[in-house]
Amino acid sequence: MHELSARLSGPVFEPGDPGFAEEVAGFNLAIRHEPALVVGAANEADVVEAVRYAAAHGLPVRVLATGHGDHVPVTDGLLVTTRRLDALTVDPEARVATIGAGVPWASVVAAAAPHGLAPVTGSAGTVGAVGYLLGGGLGPLARSHGFSSDYLLSARVVTADGEVVEASPDGDADLYWALRGGKGGLGVVTEARVRLVELPELYAGSLAFDGAHAETVLRGWIDWTATAPDDVTTSLLLIRFPDAPFIPEPVRGRFLANLRFARPGSAVDGERLAAPLRALAPVEVDALGPLPLADVALIHSDPTEPAPSWGWGSLLR
Repeated sequence: MHELSARLSGPVFEPGDPGFAEEVAGFNLAIRHEPALVVGAANEADVVEAVRYAAAHGLPVRVLATGHGDHVPVTDGLLVTTRRLDALTVDPEARVATIGAGVPWASVVAAAAPHGLAPVTGSAGTVGAVGYLLGGGLGPLARSHGFSSDYLLSARVVTADGEVVEASPDGDADLYWALRGGKGGLGVVTEARVRLVELPELYAGSLAFDGAHAETVLRGWIDWTATAPDDVTTSLLLIRFPDAPFIPEPVRGRFLANLRFARPGSAVDGERLAAPLRALAPVEVDALGPLPLADVALIHSDPTEPAPSWGWGSLLR
């Protein structure tokens, strides 16, 4: 048993221990972490002890929640996993959600929806809310509601010296400013408070066109965006689906242009605004219409099960 175990409520893992591989596994299965030590934090005090131990032994500290943002394997140091920090409360009167570091967006959406409220969330419900907020957060409601990190009210942070601070506009304001998009290296966030918004109606979803019409759809969509209302958020995905049994029959083995659309408001106005997009080419799959708040992840329909993935980005003229 590792010496740190006696000071923690959560488990400690070293390479080769039973459960080590499962503890460090994230959503992106292409990335395999092999840190020197793993602390499965069960509470904020565990994070404090882990950070202080790492400081005393000269170990770098990394954090893993859901693992959606993994791009580089962790091969040394101490890895804090936060999935056990799953406390979540919604105050409908104050319109505030208090979110533990291991809570995914789907849980926040589900807790807020019965109150007619919603977080300004990302496209995938399985993404960790705190990690997403630290990255700024540009989601399917970006044009109508802005960056998700704009709704961060405060965060509890374990700093590099193992102290707990509350970062907000009224306390540790510089840290609060940096957390809203600064991502890693600023401390370990154990809890975040976010402002929820009223969203009585949402017209959203996607339109799928055959790949043969991809250029027409792409050029038509770009032209449409020149006069699109400020509260309509759209994006376009060109995707080639494998011919595999786990892919739904309508899209299996096909190349498609998938146009995503989201607008807070009535179905009547939504249909009117989306009509030019529907007319760009024959629609293969029409999944655009009134959408319950709890189903916001269906706009992008990102994968819900862990899988290997690789990503890169570039700018186009």
